[in-house]
Amino acid sequence: MNQEDYSSIRDEAVAWAQALTREGWIRREDLERFGNEDAASPGALFDGSVHRPLVVGFFGGTGVGKSSLLNRLAGAAVAKVSVERPTSREVSLYAHESVRLDQFNAALPVDPIRIAHHHNDALRRLVWVDMPDIDSAETANRDLALAWLPHIDLLIYVVSPERYRDDCGWRMLMQERGTHAWAFVLNQWDHGHPAQIEDFLALLRAGGFAEPYLFRTQCAADDGRPAVPDDFAALELLIEELADKHLIEQIDSQALAYRTKQLQDRLGDLKARLNRRADWEDLRGEWEDRRHEAHCEIRAGLSWVTERAASEFLSGRLKSMNPPESSASLVNAVWDPWAQQRWEDALAVLAVAADERQLPRQPLQRALAPWVRGAGATVGKRVEERLRGALAKPGNRLQRFLYRFCWMLALVLPLAAGGWVAFNVVTFYYRSSTEQLGYLGADFAVHSVLLIGLAWLLPFLLYRVLKPSTERAALRGIRRGLDFALNELGGGVSNALEQLGESSGKLSATADHWLDTCKNPTEYLAFTDARVARLMAKRPV
Repeated sequence: MNQEDYSSIRDEAVAWAQALTREGWIRREDLERFGNEDAASPGALFDGSVHRPLVVGFFGGTGVGKSSLLNRLAGAAVAKVSVERPTSREVSLYAHESVRLDQFNAALPVDPIRIAHHHNDALRRLVWVDMPDIDSAETANRDLALAWLPHIDLLIYVVSPERYRDDCGWRMLMQERGTHAWAFVLNQWDHGHPAQIEDFLALLRAGGFAEPYLFRTQCAADDGRPAVPDDFAALELLIEELADKHLIEQIDSQALAYRTKQLQDRLGDLKARLNRRADWEDLRGEWEDRRHEAHCEIRAGLSWVTERAASEFLSGRLKSMNPPESSASLVNAVWDPWAQQRWEDALAVLAVAADERQLPRQPLQRALAPWVRGAGATVGKRVEERLRGALAKPGNRLQRFLYRFCWMLALVLPLAAGGWVAFNVVTFYYRSSTEQLGYLGADFAVHSVLLIGLAWLLPFLLYRVLKPSTERAALRGIRRGLDFALNELGGGVSNALEQLGESSGKLSATADHWLDTCKNPTEYLAFTDARVARLMAKRPV
């Protein structure tokens, strides 16, 4: 992977992580681990017309003597072009006149930059960068220094005997230690003590620098010579050697390997946070166990409410069955504020269970929102549907069959009895005319009337008894609608949790894709030059 590929992959991965943060799948702290620096390299500063020089930056806190050290390294040429200590709004670049610096990254703040050129061929292969103090009280000052870090090959971390344990500088060093070559200067050495050298070296080894370069320097006396011997000549020699093209490439390659490994580790952390499908399934199982309890509680609490709603509907106080008037009426009559609160309480318990599993709350709230806001409308719709069905077909099947059957008997049996009576009248009349028999008596007439009356009365009474109750039918329809709505709401929440688990798995697969895209070995590149090995931190990210 080259620098261009890394930049493209990192930008796309960060954009993906930003989208996940906005959607609530990851925390803002997870996104901040990517940092806000761009993926630029020192080579991005140059147009490629000449061999790229070594970019040397001075890094440190206030009052440690960075400007004095720069002037001493650059010699009289710096003073001639008035390269002064930068203000809180400036970065000063000092380069040979043959070096063109016109390829600045678009994200790099170029307004607070002062560029000075010189004619000293001895410094042709070097570009000096003097940055603001990293411990400045002004946030813009620190941000400017951090924005320039990706464009520097060698960072000279300048400290003083009083400031070498500075917390602000040390934190930034630990954040950036693998992406640059580092050399360390204990400036103002004429005020230091040898024990401070050993203490500072121990700190650097603990920070990942196995054998760091640490130089003692000091400001010159009035005659231009150091007050006590120092390591300034060794520092000058190291910088000259590092300006060799081969060493610059090694520094660039190692910094790129570190950054890629760092990106892999951060993507791996995101994958671990996103790969929570099993936890979502556990949460769904817990909801399945609890939803029946919530269902029974709400149904029991609304028992008298449904009876009242059925009575009001039949009495005409719930007038129309045509929406939207009837739906609103049914919702208000059946799904009261108590029921809504109990339903929201059940979902709140679910949210607490998600928090205990450290699942992202924002996607959960977004998935459950329709089932919270739409609970009343769902209940009203299902109750109306079941109420219409119950009133259209009151009672159960057997009751409706017997009811219709008795109605038919109330019609058929009297007709059959009348027919039998008529048959007997005609038959007896015929016999009486041929056989000279007497007419039918009063007993026959009374018995015939009783037979016909009983044939009608008994099925009619059964018909009246078996007639389904409209009030019971309405109550049954309302309660069935409520049960159906509660099952629909519970099932909707269950499906939402299942979809969240599937989304978690898909996002984890996307993180795998980004990890596969980073074609970088898991170990650091092997150094072919011992000097570069001493300049780069090798502690794992």
